[in-house]
Amino acid sequence: MAPYLAYLVDRLRGAGGDVTRLALAALPRHGDVVVNCTGLGSRLLAGDTAVYPVRGQVVRLEQIGLARVWLDSATVTYVVPRSHDIVVGGTSDDGSWDRRPDPATARAILRRATELVPELADARVLGHRVGLRPARDRVRLELEPREGAAPVIHCYGHGGAGVTVSWGCADEVASLAAAAVAAA
Repeated sequence: MAPYLAYLVDRLRGAGGDVTRLALAALPRHGDVVVNCTGLGSRLLAGDTAVYPVRGQVVRLEQIGLARVWLDSATVTYVVPRSHDIVVGGTSDDGSWDRRPDPATARAILRRATELVPELADARVLGHRVGLRPARDRVRLELEPREGAAPVIHCYGHGGAGVTVSWGCADEVASLAAAAVAAA
């Protein structure tokens, strides 16, 4: 994700945009349109208690020459080789807010990954990562008009499919934004 996010930031800056990180107590009220893609933060910022975390844990291994991706969807096991490491996972724990790597879960991930790809048996562990994916029973992608404030386009709740559907959702957000600005 880090290289992909850096690529997206570069594209944004190339188009004249910028990234600002700050803590928000509420969604901004001013501007042509506000895009709310705050994920789990939408529980507070949009008052949406339907969004919940899906905890995912992975183990990073040294790159041992693998080039192919493996996936066993029946056990949520995947092996994703990258240039400098191999990411093996994973978990999908609905409603868990725990961001600490669990050693027993890591052992289970490594066991399943090694069953899938026996060459991993001697790969050195480089680290552990845990992330919380923002999910909802249904993705929220809609325009919300606000009295006396800029309209909000909500786009969150994709769970583990966020990267997969990101370009299509971005097109929909851009269409909604263009329509909102034209209507103003």
